[in-house]
Amino acid sequence: MKNKHNVIDELKPKRTVKELCVYLGISRSGYYAYLKRKDNDPDAELKLKIRAIYEQRDKTVGYRRIQDELYRQYSHVVNHKKVLRLMQQLGIKAIIRRKYVHRTSYEAAVSDGRIAENKLKRDFTAAKPNQKWVTDVTQYRV
Repeated sequence: MKNKHNVIDELKPKRTVKELCVYLGISRSGYYAYLKRKDNDPDAELKLKIRAIYEQRDKTVGYRRIQDELYRQYSHVVNHKKVLRLMQQLGIKAIIRRKYVHRTSYEAAVSDGRIAENKLKRDFTAAKPNQKWVTDVTQYRV
């Protein structure tokens, strides 16, 4: 259902405001108070600060860090839920960076193809000499 004040806005050219208010059961002063606050955004300044911090930090901060930055830069105490709600209204969210994966030298060697495939599968017995040759090269750095 639409807000009664919006209905009055739509029907204002056809009827008087007084008639519409009586019909909808709201006070005329209430309607004019609505008109005053309709275009007034109480969080406009805070939204500008949030967007500035978001751009300043290369879009990688979420609502918790923005809340901390609001306090650090502007000494402005804001609830984290309000910061989250305003960020959702602005349509911004943190870009999540991929975590750095530290690869060990063994993982790097496997991915580079420096480690050969295990064809023996720990079967070191041979039917005759010179069939299977194995060695340990772990002492050599490549």
